[in-house]
Amino acid sequence: MDETLTWKLVLEGSTESESDDLELHFIDASNIFGEPTIERSFVDAIITHSAKKEHYSVFRNLKRIISDKGEDMTGMAIWALLGIVKENSQRVGLLLGSLEAGGVHIIAAWPNSFADQLRGDVSLLDIVLDNFTSNPDFWKQVDLVVGFH
Repeated sequence: MDETLTWKLVLEGSTESESDDLELHFIDASNIFGEPTIERSFVDAIITHSAKKEHYSVFRNLKRIISDKGEDMTGMAIWALLGIVKENSQRVGLLLGSLEAGGVHIIAAWPNSFADQLRGDVSLLDIVLDNFTSNPDFWKQVDLVVGFH
């Protein structure tokens, strides 16, 4: 088996206690589909949908981000975009990072099953990205998770 690099995210639960925190492990994208960038307007479109659509939300509960190299990236401009497909309740997630040049880097994918699907067919990434912005009714729930800071 190849060495799969993972990013660890800790999301604050409903209380300040660590006992209900949620830990997600994202698979680094570099071995799956390289290091693609998308326009910043993609994130802006998600935020716009969250103001208009009940099933789109922005949460400020990203508590900790540990990179694939073990570095604490908490406080950096990194967000998690999580979606649940309406048709089959499949969960998909992308870890996004802001670039100085203005674009957004796709850093990692979640969960492992979604990362495996992307390994099998990289074109799936474009379809998922398009559905997040152009087809909100494709989703049962979409959450953009951002840091406390």
